[in-house]
Amino acid sequence: MTVSLNHQPLGAAALLGEHQRRVDLIGQCANEASKDEFQRKWMSVLSRCAEWFSSMPLSPDLHREPGGAFRCTIETAFYAMRLAGGQKFGTNLPSEKRRRIEPQYNYAVFLAAVCSRLDEPYRHFVIERETDRAAWNPSIHGAAGPWLGSEPYRVARRETELPVERMRTGMLAQILVGSELLAGLDAEVLAEMFGAINPNMNPLGAESLIHKVIRQAIATAAEFDRKAQRAVFEPVQFEVPSAIHVAAELQPSVAPAPVSPASPSQPPAAAQPEPVAATQPAAAPAQPQSVEVISPAPSAPAAPRSLLAAIGYEEEHDAVEERAVPVSARPTSADQMGLPFVAVEPPAVQAVNPADMRVAERSQAAPVADASFDEVLKGAPNMIRDLFRALREDVASGRAKVQWSDTGLAIQKRLIGSYGVASDTLVEHLRRRSLLLANGPTEITLAPRAGQLIVDRPA
Repeated sequence: MTVSLNHQPLGAAALLGEHQRRVDLIGQCANEASKDEFQRKWMSVLSRCAEWFSSMPLSPDLHREPGGAFRCTIETAFYAMRLAGGQKFGTNLPSEKRRRIEPQYNYAVFLAAVCSRLDEPYRHFVIERETDRAAWNPSIHGAAGPWLGSEPYRVARRETELPVERMRTGMLAQILVGSELLAGLDAEVLAEMFGAINPNMNPLGAESLIHKVIRQAIATAAEFDRKAQRAVFEPVQFEVPSAIHVAAELQPSVAPAPVSPASPSQPPAAAQPEPVAATQPAAAPAQPQSVEVISPAPSAPAAPRSLLAAIGYEEEHDAVEERAVPVSARPTSADQMGLPFVAVEPPAVQAVNPADMRVAERSQAAPVADASFDEVLKGAPNMIRDLFRALREDVASGRAKVQWSDTGLAIQKRLIGSYGVASDTLVEHLRRRSLLLANGPTEITLAPRAGQLIVDRPA
């Protein structure tokens, strides 16, 4: 049995502070009328969840760092809210009832995403207080934070993990959410929500839409964590942008003018001071620091840039996949900690700002007039438009592969899923606009006028 000693608890305020930018993005998806209402319905649940997990890891394989359980919860909730934005709930209901009940479904998606992992740390670990060696049992003790207090604790991996018990997770969810918030949901919404908590990842037969959204959100969060572990890279220390900047990013933008080589933000290499020559002896010439983008190892090919980049989430996960630095190459001095990527090479290379890199990537892709998108994708949600724009950029830069056939443009369903959009969702929107030619087991074929939005058809 593997035992980790002297874990220190973290309070709810500290955990929420670490993920404040992501909480802001959840708030934007919530779209509540007032800040007080957001605090009552959404922030109160996130605060209780932070107290529930404290600084526990989620499992030995995924989100295994201190605080990993709460990080997984925040990420899963955000993915679920983003996926739910393109769905239509209660389509079999009368229009008046549907308008009233659809906000309840969006809130139920959030609650199911937050509560689906409540039982995971207990299934994998034995949590013991250092003072009295008492073991935490969530069914008895409730939230781990108040039970631990400020005392350190031990984490021991169970020799055999406990089985998944959806009924127990549902019971813990009632404790966490509370009867006051649950009372605001209709009976059918409550039934679907509790059916989606801790979802079956291989559903048999028909599944509810809430169940499908939560299952996809959990799978997305797990896949991003696996990619980070396979690459053995350390994320670049850039913050997730604020919700205000995300809103601005979603607005139609004009292609930026090319940056002049003599721009003041990038002086000539000859004008740059030697970063380490002043601290090295004369007999040992200093090797200047250089900054460059390091691609993942061949064993972990870089996935296409996620559609979540368009909503400000690129810094967290694209940094892991494409713009990361090996742990062994981390900067060691205080002056170097501000650099995004550090690698030692003899020639002096200009520092690279990730924001500038994103502008350069976008300028490389052949632009498509907004009028073309408005004409072909008229009435489509922003999620579908963002998917087409992201695909066009990635195809132009070589990060994504699509293929023209005799009839239309073929796209792999796995590629579509990597952008955070379910292939079934895309197929539904394409069918409504007569843009879908074929829906195969592994790929879909777009009509030529839709394919032209992604890549020009060869002559």
